[in-house]
This record gives sequence, structure tokens and C-alpha cells, in this order.
Amino acid sequence: MPKVPKGKSTVREKKVIHPYSRKAAQITREAHKQEKKEKLKNEKALRLNLIGEKLQWFQNHLDPKKSGYSKKDACKLVERYLNRFIDYALSFIFS
Repeated sequence: MPKVPKGKSTVREKKVIHPYSRKAAQITREAHKQEKKEKLKNEKALRLNLIGEKLQWFQNHLDPKKSGYSKKDACKLVERYLNRFIDYALSFIFS
């Protein structure tokens, strides 16, 4: 039968890691790697969200009766997109 250690708890406590050890360097590298992954993930999500909003605006302003758009119609739609906030900006500036 195995002997039970006297006076020590059976649960092993975490050892303190020396700040200059290889293990500490490994842990910090892993932490930086995870932070970088999260940052890149958030930046990509933000970028895709902006693109999605732009595409949603175009989809909402397309005429469902038209099956195709000419270059002139597409240019007008793009101009409407680019000029959508000009009236608001001018009223804000001159008020």
C-alpha cells in the first residue's frame, strides 16, 4: 500500500517562476501571440463590417425593377453614395 505524505496537502501548489527563466519567456511569448491574434481578429472584423455597411447601402438603393445597370446609372449611384452626407455637413458648418 502506498504511503501518504505527512503534513503536505495532496494538491500540488503552483511553483513561482523566476522572471528570467525560459519558462517565463515562453509564457510571455504565448501571451503576446494571443494578444496579437485578438487584435488582428478585431481589426479584420471592423474592416469587414465597414465594407458590409457600404455594400448594404448599395443594395438598399438599387432599383428592383431593373435587371441591369448601365455605366451611367452605376456612376449616378456611386455619386449619390459619395454625396449622401454633403447636405448634412454643409448645414452643420454654416449653422
